[in-house]
Amino acid sequence: MFVHYSAEVTVPMAEVERHLDQLRSDLGSWADVAYREGEELRTRVGPIDGSFAKEVRLELGIAQIHRTGLVYPISWSATGAELLFPRLNADLHISHLGGNQTTIRLEGTYEPPMGSVGKVVDRILLRKVADATVKAWVDRLADALVAGNRVN
Repeated sequence: MFVHYSAEVTVPMAEVERHLDQLRSDLGSWADVAYREGEELRTRVGPIDGSFAKEVRLELGIAQIHRTGLVYPISWSATGAELLFPRLNADLHISHLGGNQTTIRLEGTYEPPMGSVGKVVDRILLRKVADATVKAWVDRLADALVAGNRVN
């Protein structure tokens, strides 16, 4: 399944790249928070009692230069019980829009767990969780990049 989300920041691309390198160690904990926010959405509409949370592991690779900007490979997976949770393989695109405007875009794919049953559940419910999780993570990253730019 495909997921994507983008945010624009009023920060020059060179500053975004520098701040992203400084924030590298925080990105995994933000993935945990974003995943929990997605799970909260699921618990509001699903059968879980609301006490469920899952720790995730996020790996941000080395940036590659593309004609549209920088692209960081990302993998995002649950720790423990990995067969019950999807794994996200994505690219984080950082693109210059002009002036001080930069776009931060995450595009990726995930395979719902549990085969065909998981695909049905994904269409009904989990797709919203995946979208909410990606949105929360990108928005948090954008906020941190803007805040980091103000500090300097």
